[in-house]
Amino acid sequence: MPVTMNDVVAEIDKDEPEYAAAAAKLGPEALPLLQQIVEADDPMRASKATYLAALIGGEGATPSLEKAAAHQDARVRVAAAHALGAERGAPPSLLERLLDDGDAGVRKVALRAAAEGKNAHLKAKVAKMSKDDPEEFVRKTAKDAAKRL
Repeated sequence: MPVTMNDVVAEIDKDEPEYAAAAAKLGPEALPLLQQIVEADDPMRASKATYLAALIGGEGATPSLEKAAAHQDARVRVAAAHALGAERGAPPSLLERLLDDGDAGVRKVALRAAAEGKNAHLKAKVAKMSKDDPEEFVRKTAKDAAKRL
């Protein structure tokens, strides 16, 4: 039976979605629908859709993650950064873009994702952030992330 937008919305509109169960239930067929939600004007749903797309994973998740990483709302970009810690197949350029984000909260979560994903190719960038980022809490997170890389 095909996955519908109602199916997807029913899963992400829960107060605390069970993402792993939803990913297993909906599968890759839900990815185009999740992308539509990310592109719509509802940051809360877009954030949840971003994370669910990452858990479903695969090449089909990349468009949703790209849209989320470029979203105007920082909450969605934070969700994208968090999701990139879970999605190992996403292009490294997405995480690198979020490390350069203008929002300090986005940068902090992106640093944690870089460390969690053991993205060693970002080690030099993370080390630079530990010295140069304008926010002290981001510099501290960068120092911690650099140790883990």
